[in-house]
Amino acid sequence: MLDRYKKKGGFYQLLQLLETSPTAKREQFLGLIGGESPAWEEALRKRILTITRVYSWDGQYLVEIFSRVQPLTLANALHGNPQEQVDSLLSCLPPISKRKITDMMAESSPTPAEKSTCISKMLSEVRGFVSQGIIRLEKVDPELHIPENIEELLSVNAFATPTFDASAPTPVKSDSKPNIVGESDPAAQQENEFLKRKVNQLSSEINALKHENSVLKDKLSQIKKIA
Repeated sequence: MLDRYKKKGGFYQLLQLLETSPTAKREQFLGLIGGESPAWEEALRKRILTITRVYSWDGQYLVEIFSRVQPLTLANALHGNPQEQVDSLLSCLPPISKRKITDMMAESSPTPAEKSTCISKMLSEVRGFVSQGIIRLEKVDPELHIPENIEELLSVNAFATPTFDASAPTPVKSDSKPNIVGESDPAAQQENEFLKRKVNQLSSEINALKHENSVLKDKLSQIKKIA
């Protein structure tokens, strides 16, 4: 199943297929993918765009999205959500735009299917904004960013990275002094947390690829014996 997606751009195509599929069908696809390559399954799961993930973004990025989607689409997507969440999400908009959305929410009564359709439409448009460069995931949400050569990174043949233990503590010299500025700087702490998550992510992908490589070697050995 994965062979057709291992070419350049294939990962993104498969991701779009998963994002536009119903939850049950998506999990079925991911199960099949995991059977062929745990590394691909993990990489895809981490990058599936959800409305909950979008709502967690900073207001400066949400305003770029909310100001570009159809007001009724946004109103229906938010309909039924907790009022505190709606107020928080719409706080990024100018008062007039916010009032327009809230008025639409009060007047409309979308069915669950209609709300789901509007959420899917919003996610599709967000993907379009990413493709156009309006939303840059490497800045907005780095864990969702797709490296240009991700198919190569997920390929066993192209993978040649030394292993390491991401959980091992970094040695500290006895005479070293704590970086007081770094500890009190929120930006530095945020960057540090991101780097830690990135190391853990890469470590997981390394272990998954090592396992897949081992399985492929065993299969190749069996084939050679039969031949």
